Parts: sequence; structure tokens; C-alpha cells
Amino acid sequence: MKHETIRACSIWRALEVVGDVPVLLLLEQAFLGKHRFDEFVLETGVARSVISNRLEKLVEADVLTKLPERRSGYRLTEKGRDLFPVALMILRWQHHWEEGERGFSINLVHRECGQTMVPVAACDHCGAEIDPREVTWAPGPGLSQVTPIYGRRRRQTASAIAKRGNRTMVDSVIGLFGDRWATLVVRACFTGIHRFDDIQRDSLMATNILADRLDRLQKQGIIYAKPYSGHQDRFEYRLTEKGRDLYPVLLALLQWGDRWYADAKGPPLLLTHEKGGHALRMKPSCSVCSGRLHLANTKFDR
Repeated sequence: MKHETIRACSIWRALEVVGDVPVLLLLEQAFLGKHRFDEFVLETGVARSVISNRLEKLVEADVLTKLPERRSGYRLTEKGRDLFPVALMILRWQHHWEEGERGFSINLVHRECGQTMVPVAACDHCGAEIDPREVTWAPGPGLSQVTPIYGRRRRQTASAIAKRGNRTMVDSVIGLFGDRWATLVVRACFTGIHRFDDIQRDSLMATNILADRLDRLQKQGIIYAKPYSGHQDRFEYRLTEKGRDLYPVLLALLQWGDRWYADAKGPPLLLTHEKGGHALRMKPSCSVCSGRLHLANTKFDR
């Protein structure tokens, strides 16, 4: 029997809104304080027609609001500002793994302690930095199956990214999370799904698309292939250390999706921090003083 549905966890629901490279680039600039159409075009290097289309979609999703004509521009809504932990965790990963590959650097300053810092993905209950190997997943009351509708969003090529002249903060990781198929492969690995056929059933990707994403993620050092059952031509796909370090981004997406898209039944997934046996909720914290980070108390210095 052909499977026609996938798990509608909050990561998937969040990706329906933000799993697109131009959208992520726009949000990046919004968090940096840009709000005018021409600023978005200049800073992202994306075509004006694409920017216009994505701004319209973000307004429809209540992530941005359009300002009155006399003021011009767009502002983040509460729902949009609530994506800030996603941006912080993306920047954290970029700082750790690809800091030297950019044409400029971004320093984050925690206004409350006044120190330059790196965001830490900490457990809100015990304060410990979260290790995905110490987290268990279980189905939640809101877990459901849905039929996916994948729009024809063009994947950004390396040459297209290069044309932006290193102006964006997080090109490579934006390229990953801007491709929902690649992100669903990473989601599968984090939830214990490692074999080609199982990942395909979990995501409903066409086999050629899945093969392409697996190849690309291996070349990026996010996953590696491991033969199983004594068959050298059959593999399980496991996360590398670099891949495991994407976990805080997925957690931030899940928490945003839980807040804004979970129904009255509750969240689709329940996470437990095995260190203390408590429910897991991530808080972005300052690496210097351990204080909670949010948009109002965090400053970007270039």
C-alpha cells in the first residue's frame, strides 16, 4: 500500500512557513534592523519580484506586518520576533563550523552583561547545554499525519549564493534549512530513522530527490553512510558531529511550531531531557553570564 502522508510535527509545520531560502534571508535582515523593500533587495541580492512575493507570504503568515504607506516598510510581529531563537541557533552553528569562510564576521553582544558572546542552547529546566544524545522523543497528543504539498521552490546553487558577495550571515545553513527536503532528512536522523527506504516513507520524497539530498548532506559533512547487515551496498545514514550540532536549530523550529501551530490537543512531539527526566524546553542563553537571550537584549556588531 502506498503511503500518502507524513508526520506533521511542528518542525514540518514551521518549515511550511520559513523553509525557503529567500524567506530566511529576509528574516535575517529583519532581525538586523532592516525594514524597507529596497534594503531587503540590496542586502539579500534576491530579485525584486521574489522579494515582493515572499514579503506578501510573510505578511499573510503574520510573521511581518506592512507599515502604513507614509512610513513604508515592514516590521516583525510577535510571531515573527518569536523566530529569533531560530536565528540565534543558526548563527551559533555558523560561528562554530564556518566562521572563517565568510567575508565578514558578526559579533553578538548581550546587553545585560555587556559582553560579546555566543548563544548557547540550554535546557530551561536545569540550565545544562543540550546534547541531542541525551534527549528522547515520544509521540504527543497532537501528532497527526498529513498529505504534504511541496511547492516548487528552487534550491539555491553555490553560484547563486556566491553572487550575494558574502553579505548574508548564514549562507550555508540557510541553504540547508531553506530546503525542506534536506531538513526532513536531518529530522529523520534525529528521530531514529536512518535507512533510505524508511526516510523515503517518512518524508514522501521522490527517490531521486532523496538520493540527491543524501549525497549533498554527505558532501557537506552533515551525515555519513554506514553499511549495515553485512551488505556493502546498503547503508544507514548517521549524523556527524557537525550534523548533530544542528539540533538546536531543529529544537527552535519545533518550539516555534508548537507555539503557533499546535492544536488544542497539544504538541505533536514530547521531548524528555534524560539528565533529569524532565520535559525539555530550550532557552537561548548567553555563553558569558547564562542569561536568557531575546531580541531586545541582544545586539549585533559587525
